[in-house]
Amino acid sequence: MVGLSKEEIPQANPKGMLDVSDSNISQLEQLAENLPAEQWSYIENKKQGIYSLKNKSKTGDILSLKLNCNVSSQKPTFSIENTDGQVLLKAYDQQAGQIQFLLDNKNYGNIFELGQAKQLAAFKTQVTHAKVIKIYNRGKLYSFSNNKAELLNKSVSCKAS
Repeated sequence: MVGLSKEEIPQANPKGMLDVSDSNISQLEQLAENLPAEQWSYIENKKQGIYSLKNKSKTGDILSLKLNCNVSSQKPTFSIENTDGQVLLKAYDQQAGQIQFLLDNKNYGNIFELGQAKQLAAFKTQVTHAKVIKIYNRGKLYSFSNNKAELLNKSVSCKAS
């Protein structure tokens, strides 16, 4: 079609950073399918003050891990979405059953469970050194390569959406 240009979808720079401040809804909807796979991407929307970290697996599942909240009163959290954007698993879900977090096959249990502050602190210390993050729940194992793990030290927006 003449005269119609394809909207440019934000792309991650070599450091894994994406600025979506000037993106429209259509571009943001396409962002998940265009995220680089098997690495962390730091997505920032400076205009709205929203910052997030996402990691897309080989299978297309996306892990959102929020360990360092930019508002100290907010709790660290995580979620896993499938390729359709449906949340498969999230922190603090009473219906989820047992959740286990593994770094290079070392089990940290459910680091987001009440009373697990010590395990969460240990996980946060070790996560940047791990090669693989696995999350196990109800017979399903989700696996994410931990490339560009240094991005996990960045502050993110932890407010529940």
